[in-house]
Amino acid sequence: MKRKQKSRIITIGGIVAIAVLVGFMISLQVEAMRNNKFKRNFEKIVIDVNTLTQQYQGEESKWLAKNYNNSTMISVINQYLPKYQELVDRAEALDTPERYKESQGYLVSAIESEKQSNEHFRNYLVTGDQQEYDRSSDLLTKSLTDSANADAAIKAAG
Repeated sequence: MKRKQKSRIITIGGIVAIAVLVGFMISLQVEAMRNNKFKRNFEKIVIDVNTLTQQYQGEESKWLAKNYNNSTMISVINQYLPKYQELVDRAEALDTPERYKESQGYLVSAIESEKQSNEHFRNYLVTGDQQEYDRSSDLLTKSLTDSANADAAIKAAG
């Protein structure tokens, strides 16, 4: 091989190596941006869930204080159920990187369990069936557990 050809091959090889390295760095940046976007959206949903839960608990405290009768509380629950479903839908629709799938699953489960808890509480108010109240309490406990697990999973994933 002539010296010019060797020089040209080495130059082209160097350019290819740099291009591969730049491509790899860009892919890392894109992945980091996707991870950050997911975490921001995840956190927005968590904040919205916490706000909705606090609002709902404020309404429930009015029922506990006898400011609301069962019929009024049933109406309140019916107003809140679609709001919980909207949060479930948002959590399910997240563009979730593989490393965060577990945290997303726990978040969805936490919101669904809280929604179901409210549905069983509504059923208790309608029927007076203690089993409905107990199921409501169990689902609320599950929701809290799943919420803690979602937090732990997202922290573990980085």
